[in-house]
Amino acid sequence: MEWELKPFGKKSSVSGNPFNDGDTIHCFLTRDREGNLSRQDLLGDGSEQLPHEDRILGRWTRTFKSEPDVRQENLNYRKTLEELFFSFFEATDVAGSEEFDALKQIVSLMLERKRILRRAGTPSTGESLRYLHVKSKLEFEVPNRDITPNVIMRVQENLNALIR
Repeated sequence: MEWELKPFGKKSSVSGNPFNDGDTIHCFLTRDREGNLSRQDLLGDGSEQLPHEDRILGRWTRTFKSEPDVRQENLNYRKTLEELFFSFFEATDVAGSEEFDALKQIVSLMLERKRILRRAGTPSTGESLRYLHVKSKLEFEVPNRDITPNVIMRVQENLNALIR
């Protein structure tokens, strides 16, 4: 069974009418006859608008805001950046390349700034830095390279395009 996590709807799942700021939106987690899970966002308690064959597995309400929650966006950005950092240590086919090492170093510096990573003692070699992931207490060795402004700009543009 698969289901896609998608952002909250800006319009009714059934009627297609857009929501306005302050509207109370009723969200339903449903399962159709084929066993597919979906979330339905409706204005008001619109459970009667749902297809009769769909089973309601859960429901909750929220207040609609058209402008994004900046705090939540920042939290999502940090989580995505953290997951990206962990995935760097699983990748073996690009390990050691100059751009990949620069990317690792820049992401680790960004996470250090967000206090997700912390420097762990002295570097094991002059060519790497050791970082401690604060929550998991895992240590990571990150290449310590001289990074030019051009590399920083290129990596930063790629990062923003990937995780925003």
